[in-house]
Amino acid sequence: MSILKQLGTVKNPCLRMLVCFQLCAVSAGCTTLPDSGQPVAGIVVVQSDDSPAFAGVTNEITKKWKKGIEVYRLKDDLDLSGEIQRKVQYSNKQIIVAVGLPAALITRRLSGKKVIFCQVFNYEDYDLITPWMKGVSAIPPVAQQFQAWKKLDPSLTRVGVITGKNLRGLLQEAMAAAKDNQITLSHVEVGSDLEMLYAFKRLGPNVQALWLIPDNRVLSRKVLLDLLSAAYRQGKQVLVFGPQLLPLGGIISVESDYTDIANQVLARVNSAVTGNTTTVSGAGILPLIKLKIKINLALVKRFGLTLPQEFREAVYAS
Repeated sequence: MSILKQLGTVKNPCLRMLVCFQLCAVSAGCTTLPDSGQPVAGIVVVQSDDSPAFAGVTNEITKKWKKGIEVYRLKDDLDLSGEIQRKVQYSNKQIIVAVGLPAALITRRLSGKKVIFCQVFNYEDYDLITPWMKGVSAIPPVAQQFQAWKKLDPSLTRVGVITGKNLRGLLQEAMAAAKDNQITLSHVEVGSDLEMLYAFKRLGPNVQALWLIPDNRVLSRKVLLDLLSAAYRQGKQVLVFGPQLLPLGGIISVESDYTDIANQVLARVNSAVTGNTTTVSGAGILPLIKLKIKINLALVKRFGLTLPQEFREAVYAS
């Protein structure tokens, strides 16, 4: 994939410039900076920006980790971002936590460190998995998503999902979870948001519902609204990735839990502390174990379903 395409999900212009420098260096083989000397206990957290999805995770990590922590937040200032990278490289703390894609791309170039990243959806686009760099899933456990959906609608058997490229890990998990829940999952891969609605039209006759995932490479706000509107008109259920989308046409929403993300990150950190001095052990991506659910009661009634007792407290109040 070209560098320009790889920058597609980095919205801030200054961070885009800094990330471009990192990607060019990796492409040229210049992937290391000077080492920092003898490591000590503690971790460094690099947070991409102040959005709730990143700040919430960082806050949970800082509350739970009691062994020394440094936190850096990337800003609009390119010089400041470069300074943060240098500080992290020269820190005598060996274990780095990167929250969000810009932070993950910057820490990818460090030398002599162990990096754990989280809140990165399309990590396969950037080859973030290395012997010394591993991650935590950005998606709530798919098996639990489908289990909840089947409890809400036991007749659900045919679901479609539309994604961009390079999501092999997620789709492997999803196909296994669908099979375990007696669901046939039909996947269509698209290259842009312009292809998204067309793909949904092609899927429409063959599926009862759509599993919508937060792939902002191919899901613009306009297409998202158009897609939810089309699904509503066609009588298709949609599982969405946030409760704010329920009034727009989602029947059930799922979200990850910041505490769960922090717990999985720190599980990897603890493993890295006690494990091999140069690598992070385990699979490339550690799954999450919890999710938060909200239900659109109006659509439950529209589809003629009965709300299970266990979901009574999950009803979305707009």
